[in-house]
Amino acid sequence: MAIFVGRIVYLFAAFVPTAFYYFVLVLLNKDKEKTERRLVSVLFLSSTVFAASAFSSVFIQGIARSDSLFAPTPGILYVPFMAFFASGCGSAFYKCFISFRTAVGARRNQLKYVLASFALAYTAGFLHFRAVYGIPEPFPHDFLLILFAGTISYAIAKHRVMDITVVMHKGLTYALLLGVVLVPAYVAVTITERGTLFSTPPLLAGTLVFASGLWIILKNPWTVTNRTFGLLCLALSTWLLSFFMIYSAEQAQKSIFWGKFLYIGVVYIPAFFYHFCVSFLQLPAQKRAIVANYAISTVFLMFIPTSYLVNGQYAYYWGYYPKAGMLHPLFLAYFATVGGLSLRSLYLGYKSTRPTDSQAGKRIRFVFWTFLFGFAASVDFLQSYGVEFYPPGFLFVSLWVMLVTYAIARYRFLDISLIVNRSKILPYAQGAAITLSFYVFTVFLIQMFTGSTHYLLAAVLLAASVVCAELLVTFHRRLERAVGKALFKDRHEAYETLSAFSKDLVTILDLKDLNKRFVGTLSRVLSIPRVSLFLLDQDKEIYTLAASLGLDADHIKDLRIPTQHPLPLQMVDGKTAVLREELEYAAGHGHDQAILETLRTLRAEACLPLMNKDHLVGFCNLGPRVNSHMYTEEDLNLLRTLAQNAAIALDNAMLYESLKRSHLLMQRTNRLRSLEIIAGGFAHEIRNPLTSIKTFIQLAPERKDDPEFIIGFSKVVNDDVNRIERLIEEILDYARYMIPRPTLEDLNDIASSCIYFVQIKAESYGIRVEKVLADDLPLVRLDRQQMKQVMLNLLLNGLDAMAGTGGRLTLGTKRLLKPSGEEWVQVEVSDTGPGIEAANQEHIFDPFYTTKHHSGEREGTGLGLAIVHQIVQEHHGTIQFESTVGKGTTFLVTLPVGLTQAEPSPVREEHEEAGPVGR
Repeated sequence: MAIFVGRIVYLFAAFVPTAFYYFVLVLLNKDKEKTERRLVSVLFLSSTVFAASAFSSVFIQGIARSDSLFAPTPGILYVPFMAFFASGCGSAFYKCFISFRTAVGARRNQLKYVLASFALAYTAGFLHFRAVYGIPEPFPHDFLLILFAGTISYAIAKHRVMDITVVMHKGLTYALLLGVVLVPAYVAVTITERGTLFSTPPLLAGTLVFASGLWIILKNPWTVTNRTFGLLCLALSTWLLSFFMIYSAEQAQKSIFWGKFLYIGVVYIPAFFYHFCVSFLQLPAQKRAIVANYAISTVFLMFIPTSYLVNGQYAYYWGYYPKAGMLHPLFLAYFATVGGLSLRSLYLGYKSTRPTDSQAGKRIRFVFWTFLFGFAASVDFLQSYGVEFYPPGFLFVSLWVMLVTYAIARYRFLDISLIVNRSKILPYAQGAAITLSFYVFTVFLIQMFTGSTHYLLAAVLLAASVVCAELLVTFHRRLERAVGKALFKDRHEAYETLSAFSKDLVTILDLKDLNKRFVGTLSRVLSIPRVSLFLLDQDKEIYTLAASLGLDADHIKDLRIPTQHPLPLQMVDGKTAVLREELEYAAGHGHDQAILETLRTLRAEACLPLMNKDHLVGFCNLGPRVNSHMYTEEDLNLLRTLAQNAAIALDNAMLYESLKRSHLLMQRTNRLRSLEIIAGGFAHEIRNPLTSIKTFIQLAPERKDDPEFIIGFSKVVNDDVNRIERLIEEILDYARYMIPRPTLEDLNDIASSCIYFVQIKAESYGIRVEKVLADDLPLVRLDRQQMKQVMLNLLLNGLDAMAGTGGRLTLGTKRLLKPSGEEWVQVEVSDTGPGIEAANQEHIFDPFYTTKHHSGEREGTGLGLAIVHQIVQEHHGTIQFESTVGKGTTFLVTLPVGLTQAEPSPVREEHEEAGPVGR
């Protein structure tokens, strides 16, 4: 039992250097570096080799007593393992120490405690090696592990080395869940039988390979690549599952049967692999070579019942093993030759494809290395020649199939149309791995507690757990929520509130409201009494105060932070929050001092960047929390997620504000441009009244004693003066933007005035203007000036369309009655111009979309019809159009008669703040 446990210990200890080295890389943010990733791969491969040899005599020969304990006696690989263990752990410590020497602030404290705590742990660990060589224990060293736990716990709580809250929360939840699942399982398992420790690995590997091959074939059984890969998996699973039957067989006769049976799959592995490579690389016809391989495999298949391929068996410590027959070396030569040729074809395919198609080259390279790694399982043939060490082939094949699964997810080198990304394939892989692991674990426990194996009972237990899985998922979610509410109530509620608010942010377009809600929510949920928000002013390239809470606004409202200030520059470079606590450790740096001074002015403990597409939209300054709690890593992670959504929302809101200002500016511009048309009509209209007034002034001195002349002409002059005043008032009403106020208006009267203003320009273009006004039109509640702008815009567009060609421009009104009984009116503006092309019709109401890039008199802005559309919508109406290329265009504006006071639009609110435009 002691030697068995010792081998288990070293099976896991082999991976300690690799795990610790990778942990340090992640801690130092160096795990993405290409060189380091390669080194981790080498360490992992070395760990795998040592782990595979843990059950052989080359690693541990036997057992001996040291002090009061049993200790393993070392084999020839034990010293290389100690060197590997020391070099891997030492390299990790060295990297951590180098980073510690250059680190500043809180980061330096984190690394200091990591070095100290793990130094205690590894001192205790290395002292365990002395027992193997019979060296007396220098002092009781197990207490060092207690010091390690205390030191790292202090570092977690004080210096945010890891997130202890999440560990406690998730750990407690999963502990309760596992208790619910495992307690009944343990009770059931203790009642059953059979199985061996050594038969479990090939069972697990064989089932995993079989499931993978079956899954790939079922996804697309019509492609040769998928079918040959599935057959290759079938052959490998036959080999592995047969080993499971051999190792667990209690009778020699049964093990001989399974020893021959496993070669039914093995003899076809070269043929399946070669066929797969030819199909995968899409090589020219290799039918003869493929048929020859299948024929050779079939010949070896025929020798399986005889003693030429398998001749008896060996009895090793893990179980029986088939013994090589006379033709076995010939089969190995065939196996190696075809396998080598297949790998060579993959390598040549990679070399020829890489210059022209880098993505295809990556796929072929990945396939080459995965299959080369899988062929390392051929080491299991050595046991057939009397070499005694536990066959590690199951390990290589398991890793091979997992690498293939990864390649399918990342490179899609097999034709699996339903699987397009890792997010879809991972649930299948995880589900299969968990299911198989639980089944093997159940079989192992049955054997361990009862001395026999009941495979059917294990399957029944597994099926019962699968049936309960859906219920357990729901139960887990509710349990986790309950744990969070019961033990971490404040944090749970804060997380839920901020998560919900983060999703709602993007729906808020009003910038002022968004700023206030963002600052207020952060202050309330995280118990931060002082919060301020600074946003970018792109025109001035400075960050200015947009909102604040708990601060003296007068104290910081005039604060201007340039884009080149060290604070925004550091947030752009680091893309993470700036913590005053960390900066205070970095004394002597000029830029750090400037940042610290700014944070002190803002009374902030943390500065959260709001970044969208590598662009710093603004930043939020967070003061100390009410309960004096520090900002934990969990808080910062949640705030980062919130900041990403807030940055998008603020960017959208600022763009919306800019768009509103552009709309307002273009409305004013359009009204001013329309004045040229109005001025032409006004000049023509005012000429006649001025002539009569001038005549009266000239004749009045001579005929002042003529009562008939004075009375008659005075009446004419008075009417002409009133007419001029009315015209001036209408022009001023149009030029002055007033707050939209719907009133009862005669739509025909508005239409007539618009026709009059465009008449002069139409005549100069040779265009005939017609009006078709309904006599029974009711009064409509609308904004006169806005509706005049709608009609003038549509009429001017018609004139521009027919400029130079002539035609007919028609303005008409009609009365409509909806099926519901509602009364509506409709304005129709039509022209006989060239029409609107089909490709442009869906965009004509889009802002800034125009086809009049260079008209005769002015450049098109693309906002005219967008503004028309907005005005009509504000009146709760609709605007539609019909256009035929070569025949003309008709716009239909439909308005309700009984319109109530419209809701203020964003443009209206702008004017309410700014006031009317002056004359």
